[in-house]
Order: sequence, then C-alpha cells, then structure tokens
Amino acid sequence: MEFFGISGGEFLIILVVAVIVLGPEAIISALRGLRKAIDAAKGFSARVREETSADLKSAGLSDLDLSAFDMRDLDPRQMIREAVHEEMQAWMQQTNSLNQKKN
Repeated sequence: MEFFGISGGEFLIILVVAVIVLGPEAIISALRGLRKAIDAAKGFSARVREETSADLKSAGLSDLDLSAFDMRDLDPRQMIREAVHEEMQAWMQQTNSLNQKKN
C-alpha cells in the first residue's frame, strides 16, 4: 500500500532517519506537530463537506446522483490528446481531398 507514493518500507526508513537526525525528544514534538496538522486538515475537510452538503440542499440538488460521473473524462492530458488527434484528422482529410483533386 502506498501513501503519497511512499511504500511502507520507505516510510519506515524515513522514520528511522528522522529519529537519528532529530533525536528521540525532537521526533516526539515533530510527531505532535504532524498530528495537529492532520487534525486541522481533517477539520477543514469536514467543514467543506458540511458546507457543500448544505449548499446542495439549498439549491435542491441534495438527491443528485454523481455515481455515473467519471473524473477521468476531465483529465487535461486526455483532452489535449483528443483535441490534437481531431485536428490531425482534419488536416489529413483536407490534405487527402486536395491530393484527390490534383489527380
């Protein structure tokens, strides 16, 4: 299992290096700070989720089903690939029609 692209073994190595560099006392305070940051992020996420839910309810969209919504359709790389492919196909068709007119 990976978390932010870091596997369990890599995380363990990072933790050991942090203990060696920071020392056992400093690592405890660093972990407390990390815990506070994680708690703050969770609180922020919960507030955003509650506000979004309230906004959807006020707009009458609380029963909106987003299960069919596929975020992969919004991948900018895929959009660019498709646009370039469409443009290349248009150029190929135009070139082929000009070549056929000449022949």
